Amino acid sequence: MANLYDGKMAAIYDAMYQTFVNYDEEYIFYNNLIQENNSSTILEIGSGTGNLAKRFQENKQHYQGLDYSESMIEIAQQRNKNCSFIQGDMRDFKLNNPVDAILITGRSTSYLITNDDINKTFEALYRNLTNNGIIIFDFIDANRFIPFTKENPIITHEAEYENVNYIRESHWDTNNFLENFMLEWTAQYYTYINNEKEIIENDFSTVRVFTLNEIQLFLYLNNFEIIKTIDRKTYAYDTYVIVAKKKI
Repeated sequence: MANLYDGKMAAIYDAMYQTFVNYDEEYIFYNNLIQENNSSTILEIGSGTGNLAKRFQENKQHYQGLDYSESMIEIAQQRNKNCSFIQGDMRDFKLNNPVDAILITGRSTSYLITNDDINKTFEALYRNLTNNGIIIFDFIDANRFIPFTKENPIITHEAEYENVNYIRESHWDTNNFLENFMLEWTAQYYTYINNEKEIIENDFSTVRVFTLNEIQLFLYLNNFEIIKTIDRKTYAYDTYVIVAKKKI
């Protein structure tokens, strides 16, 4: 598992993504899929700093979040006093009670580097779902994203939060020496202070992108039936969102 956003990075992530992502739209998108499938209890994996949790809490839904980063959970818990958050690994977790819907948000599937990671994750999802339970998750589409990174060696995102201007400059390298479709991601985070650009943090991750066919096969082999595939663009990546149902 990659070294995710801990310590100082959690706060930077939280500040920047307030601008990158419209969380009201994100909530409506995911909640519509949840309601279509009559799900009442929800687990969000990759719950981060609790921005979606806030919306579920405000609408009095039975929500809990799971994240790998203790620093993220600390921010999420401060923001959502009445929500339950668990520090855990999506590859191996156990809830006190199974839930009707499990979301994996924010392209967190990118951190499932090996086939074993993916199979263990789907096994854990299966164990923690009710008999008619569903999973909803997104992933970066390799067929579109790899050519995009070749054509755009530096990807810049700007954000403003609480009167602070942030810049993130990202660079992606395809790693042909690793298995599967792997990318090395490096990023520098800056602020503008007194009209001067100052670096505040560096970040690095190895991530995996997928073809739609790969995901379809992994789900089939782990006893899930796809009920909806949505081609969805986000602020930076072409993604697919999958809704799949547990097969008994």
